[in-house]
Amino acid sequence: MKTKAKALEECSTLFEIEIPKETVDQAFEEVYSEMAKVASIPGFRPGKAPRELVKKRYSKEAKKEVINQLIPGAYKKAVEEHKIDPIGYPDITDMVFEEGKAVSFKAKIDTRPKFKLKNYKGIQIEKKKTVVKDEDIDKALDNLRQYSAKYEAVEGRPVQMDDYVVSDLDCQVDEKAAHKKRENLWLYIEKGSIMSGLTEKMIDMNKGEERDIEVDLPKEYPDKNIAGKRAIYHVKIKEIKVRSLPNVDDEFAKDLGKESLADLKKEVTKELENKMKYDNEVDAENQLINNIINENSFAVPSALVNKQIRMMSENAKARLLEKGFKKEDLDKKDKELEERFKDDALRQVRLLFILDRIALDEGIKADEKDLEDAYKAIAIRSGKKESEVKAHYEAEELVDNLLEKIREEKTVSFLLKSAEIKEKE
Repeated sequence: MKTKAKALEECSTLFEIEIPKETVDQAFEEVYSEMAKVASIPGFRPGKAPRELVKKRYSKEAKKEVINQLIPGAYKKAVEEHKIDPIGYPDITDMVFEEGKAVSFKAKIDTRPKFKLKNYKGIQIEKKKTVVKDEDIDKALDNLRQYSAKYEAVEGRPVQMDDYVVSDLDCQVDEKAAHKKRENLWLYIEKGSIMSGLTEKMIDMNKGEERDIEVDLPKEYPDKNIAGKRAIYHVKIKEIKVRSLPNVDDEFAKDLGKESLADLKKEVTKELENKMKYDNEVDAENQLINNIINENSFAVPSALVNKQIRMMSENAKARLLEKGFKKEDLDKKDKELEERFKDDALRQVRLLFILDRIALDEGIKADEKDLEDAYKAIAIRSGKKESEVKAHYEAEELVDNLLEKIREEKTVSFLLKSAEIKEKE
């Protein structure tokens, strides 16, 4: 067998492979022998038809079987011969395959990047101290107060500034409906908001009143197709409401299920400490990851980067769809999104190879116990039974992905334990 290997780029290799005629002939002979044992041809008992007739009738099937037998083995030998460390499956092209002749084909494959890993132990990290201040507690209590606000209906007067209006809304731009009719939509009457041009013109309207209001949509309006254009809103006022806030006292605390304001403050303080601790740990981990990525710059397979870019773009589009953006508009943004995520995708793929190398060097593995612990954690978060979670991962063939994720998390944990962490205010 003849093989050539050419580096197309730093992490991609192209093989040119030729399988000799003798090997091909032998493979065909073996395949036809097996087919002849079971061949069903009119006029002959099964397995008794002449070899030449079997060849004539089953040549296509024989060719497929020979390809399936020879190509994978030839590719594997080429990889071993040239000491290539492949990733994924090869792209087979330019196949020349005729019975009675040598077979030739090309195989393009992404390869694992070669890089010298820089020191990853003792990375210096600044970690914030977990300190809850009085102003943090006051802010949290005020947030709870805002969430506990009551909205009381107003009768006998028109809309005023700082009111909340429940309305039905139709919008037309260029004499076409800009979106579906919004019913029972809550609007806050204020200055300076993105829709203040509309809401300010609702002042002095009364409950039950309808009015057409013309406004120039702001340039930053979410739907770029109509941003900056003149819109006509048909508004119907259904309710006018004012917002009232409770006093922060013992009664307020009891409404939230606590014995007193002091107990509420203790609970708030504890929750703030937990959140700050979590945020500080995430920040420390991000410092660590950024450090090892910045210290280890090397080329990675472009196919993996492109795959990561597509995944990040699709996730971003899914989030925007949930916010009301139109799919056809988002599809036009594919190139823009891909360009936006290009650098982050490259860094994430590079990180995977760095963590993999560290895990290999340090003997870090994910075992069955880690897997069972992961199933338990997922079950708690999802509210499902552990057996259901396990069955899902096995049925969807996601167990290897989960093991790899666990291994990466254990590697990051190892790096954090070996880091030099300095606390700062």
